[in-house]
Amino acid sequence: MIEDVDSRAGRARIRHRPRWFLVTLGVLVAAGLAVSAYLTVTHYSHEISLICMENATVDCASVTSSEFSTLFGIPLPLLGLAFFIGFGALVAPWAWRSEHPLPRWGRLAGAIGGVVFVVYLVTAELAVLGKICLWCTAVHVITVLLFGLVLVDEYRRIG
Repeated sequence: MIEDVDSRAGRARIRHRPRWFLVTLGVLVAAGLAVSAYLTVTHYSHEISLICMENATVDCASVTSSEFSTLFGIPLPLLGLAFFIGFGALVAPWAWRSEHPLPRWGRLAGAIGGVVFVVYLVTAELAVLGKICLWCTAVHVITVLLFGLVLVDEYRRIG
């Protein structure tokens, strides 16, 4: 639910988030977790290879094994897992009910940070490597959609 302050009366007015909104957030976080887990497993396993078509532009193996596939020695799929676990906590029912501003600001900061990282990764894929990974693109799309939903919620909250 969203709490708005009615400036004329000085009292809080509670407005519920639509069920589709909360379900969509949950589905997106679960999908992001699933794809990130798959990419993490394929990163660490020598027995499992990525299921991805390979041609001149789409080449998951080249992207996931490039110099851009780690950050400070940490594989990006592992960072993706951490992101979606953290974001999952921030969109859990307890976080929406919390009157403390930390979950709200955490959602906003996480969503912004996620989109900034997506821009960096897409730039690295397209401009530097000249290839894209469909699995990575799925994570990028999910992250951008989460960002959009968080912005919609913020707009509704302050709107």
